[in-house]
Amino acid sequence: MSAMKSTVMVLMIFLFATAQAQTPNRNDLVNQIEEAIGKPTPVTEKSPLVTTTLTAAKNANPEVDSRTWDEVRADTAVALTKMSSGPGSPFDNRIRGALESFTDAELQSLNSKLNDPMLLKFRDALQRQPNEYKTHAMSNALQMAAEINGILAKHNLKQISFQ
Repeated sequence: MSAMKSTVMVLMIFLFATAQAQTPNRNDLVNQIEEAIGKPTPVTEKSPLVTTTLTAAKNANPEVDSRTWDEVRADTAVALTKMSSGPGSPFDNRIRGALESFTDAELQSLNSKLNDPMLLKFRDALQRQPNEYKTHAMSNALQMAAEINGILAKHNLKQISFQ
């Protein structure tokens, strides 16, 4: 009987350990949820943001060769990506704050729902659509400028340029 109890106990410990190994920890679940929600896209070396960020540095270091600048651009892209979506970033802090009160079971359920095949198919289809955000934002800015200038004109005030 004692051998049977020992065998059952070892089996239960083995099953528990296996279940624990297969269950992602809380941090992994939050990371998976962040990925499923859609982290901000990584900043690339050729991004205008990298170029703008490094303009003053390049002007201050005209003697630096292009190979070094390529390395600096790569490092800058990594740093900017980390700042926008890495640990401790506003994106990461917001998601983690929202999920703070969730139990591990709720996190697993949410992760499962966010990775539902139909939702994934929809996200993929959405990402293939042309990104008209910048065009739309520019159009809205021009429309806003026209509206404000119309208001100024109505009150006999000088109109302004929004360039």
